[in-house]
Amino acid sequence: MVFRAQGLVIVITFCGKWSRALFVEALTNMNMKNENAKLVFIYSLLGSVESYTDVTHKIPAKVYFNFPISDLDIGDQKTVLTELKKKRVIASFKLDKGDFIVSKPSRSMLNDYYFKLKDKPAPKPEKPVDTTIRFDEKTGIVSMGVKTCPIPINTNQYFLCKTIFAVPFGTLVKEIDILDLMDWAKDSKDSVYDSMRAINNKIKQKLGVEKLLKWKVRRIFIDYKTE
Repeated sequence: MVFRAQGLVIVITFCGKWSRALFVEALTNMNMKNENAKLVFIYSLLGSVESYTDVTHKIPAKVYFNFPISDLDIGDQKTVLTELKKKRVIASFKLDKGDFIVSKPSRSMLNDYYFKLKDKPAPKPEKPVDTTIRFDEKTGIVSMGVKTCPIPINTNQYFLCKTIFAVPFGTLVKEIDILDLMDWAKDSKDSVYDSMRAINNKIKQKLGVEKLLKWKVRRIFIDYKTE
């Protein structure tokens, strides 16, 4: 039987319960991606071996096998068969007029190898790294993902962070706008600049970000972009 759907062609020879199971398996994998093609290839080979097995359960020395599914080209199919040969699941194979001639396939080993791959746990997807930098006014903590950099509350550094994080990154904030938040008259004229440098040193140490804050003509801005 030939089954076509969504660009796939599945050739199945019905021979007992195994082939019916193979057909169901093929339908389940209609939308398979390339990583599943190897699994379907081995399952199809197993089905072909079963179809060649006679009533005495004797497996012939050679099995002719064709796998016309585009998800796995001939080169990839040869790679899978080479892998099976190295694991002694089959003795050898060769390509002849579009068909693979598989020598001495072991039905039991092929079955075991298929289910070993099928039951292999899928790798857990890596969680995206949070590279967003935030400032919490309540705690005075600058954070990036799980990394934190505490800034003492009600200090020059705290008020600088409170002002600079209240506007979009890259926005130039005047020094006077920061000074208006508290009485810095008693401090030197460079107190804002000094606080900026102190914050940058802490951020570099705790978060690994180089020169988060930049100074430009008595204005400060956050120079940072997430990847």
